[in-house]
Amino acid sequence: MINISNLKNEKDLEAIAEAYSSYYANSVLEEKWTKESALEMFRYFFDKNPDLLFVAYDDEKPIGAIMSLLKPWWDGKHLEDTELFVCEEYRKSGLAKQLFKAQFTYAIEKYNATVLEAHTYEDENVFPYCWYERLGFETIDDWKIISGDIKKIVNKL
Repeated sequence: MINISNLKNEKDLEAIAEAYSSYYANSVLEEKWTKESALEMFRYFFDKNPDLLFVAYDDEKPIGAIMSLLKPWWDGKHLEDTELFVCEEYRKSGLAKQLFKAQFTYAIEKYNATVLEAHTYEDENVFPYCWYERLGFETIDDWKIISGDIKKIVNKL
């Protein structure tokens, strides 16, 4: 039976980190995740906002997670830098929607959260971007996501 709750056991992060790194190391993205780097990221979210880290369990087995940071903004609290992951064999089951709903409901009730801001990607089938659009997420045309090698930037400063 699948249920969603806050993290039950910190060891569950290891199982999710292993699945996360395995999937993204072989995805269309050129990200080279290892179990260790994924676990470090998951612990970062857990250390900052442990109550915003929700895990989907199939019986006791962790099969997905959603985590966010909470940021005060002019129009209320924003869920920022959200990371959502569902193990491959559970995709297209509605589990990602359930994770969003659990986290959003909690964040609205506890923090009066108003907005989720995140970045995503798309594969050759425009997924997952098209999925987010169907849920009601919008692209903000005048916002740009930037990224830079800080060592190179320091040299230019």
